[in-house]
Amino acid sequence: MAPALSGADISGTWNMDWNTEGGMRYTDWEVSQDGESLTVKTDGQVLKGTLKDGKVILEGKYHASEAGYSSTLRIDGTVSDGEMKGKATWDQYAMTFTGKRSK
Repeated sequence: MAPALSGADISGTWNMDWNTEGGMRYTDWEVSQDGESLTVKTDGQVLKGTLKDGKVILEGKYHASEAGYSSTLRIDGTVSDGEMKGKATWDQYAMTFTGKRSK
């Protein structure tokens, strides 16, 4: 997957698939972008981060209703051609994700 240009705008709705230790999870992201700064709203929660040279880094407090508690979610991924993929950690849990921009 070729990296996106640093000036790429990834604002919009993304459909995310999460491969977690507890099975597959699905979320929708509402992404807004101001230059390299990103804000993601998902499940009533907010993650903040950056997009630079095709690399997405996001972090924020995230409450998982399945687990019944909150912890910091850290996301490291890449984005190109309307697709996003990478790895994330939440508390002691690791997961991978893929996402596609909604049409």
